[in-house]
Amino acid sequence: MKIELSTMCFYHGDFLAKVKQCRNLIESHGFEFGIQLHNSITHDFYNKIKGLDVQFTIHAPVLSDYFINLANNDFQTVLATFQNTADIMQFLQSNVALFHGFFMTQKPIRNDPANYNKVLRDAVDNKYRLKNTRVMDPKFLETEEFLACQNTVKKHMKQLRERYPYYTLCIENDFPGIGNGNQTPEHMISLDCPIWLDIGHLWASAILNKFDFYTGIDIICKECQVVGVHLNTNRTPLNWNLKYPDGDTHSHFSRAYDMDMDKIIGILKKNHITHFTIEVIDGDVDDVTFLIETYESIYQ
Repeated sequence: MKIELSTMCFYHGDFLAKVKQCRNLIESHGFEFGIQLHNSITHDFYNKIKGLDVQFTIHAPVLSDYFINLANNDFQTVLATFQNTADIMQFLQSNVALFHGFFMTQKPIRNDPANYNKVLRDAVDNKYRLKNTRVMDPKFLETEEFLACQNTVKKHMKQLRERYPYYTLCIENDFPGIGNGNQTPEHMISLDCPIWLDIGHLWASAILNKFDFYTGIDIICKECQVVGVHLNTNRTPLNWNLKYPDGDTHSHFSRAYDMDMDKIIGILKKNHITHFTIEVIDGDVDDVTFLIETYESIYQ
């Protein structure tokens, strides 16, 4: 089993000390340690971390001006937005990348995670918005427009994988924000490509789109090629009012909220998922301890 820390864990404090402490704990249990570069990483931090003797995976795009949007009708534009990530993967000798690849727009979307809601508002038509919130109106998931975009995404993902056959390229399921197309288990199955499952995004999507979250995890694990999983506790309550800051909280592992982390980890273990990324804001050794102790306490 492999446990990674997302660079999201390193926003504050001595990241080298955190890496050492978490790595020692993970490896002491016989698991493999790794780091995942998040697309929010800066040039300065990348230069500090790139020399570490560790296996990296990439949450693309990294150090690129724009997000990768497979729904863009021009495949050359798709290639251009992936190129910088490909260069970094080659330098780091990384062979796994994942990304959000389905935005219902032909406009460029700036890679500015700190202002993510604003860049989506700038690029995506307001017609998709539900009641002036930042989430997508589920009725658009049933339209011909959506299905056409979905087909383009599937076609371009196939072409991208054929262009880079020596990499494992994965699409991550989306938070159900405006214009985001990969929201449900059925959406992920339809893509027929490697998948990176984000638990926090699926939780929000299950609430909005009214499907059973735990069954959804199990279906995705059984019906898709799940390469890895983003883990965090989404503190958003089941009676979510669709307002910020709830939605996609990327919080420390906890049993204090509606999301049942023990049940989640149990479903993942039952489905033989072996690659986990702790994608927690300022995640630390306590999160690693929670994951390992919970995982090891579950018997099949």
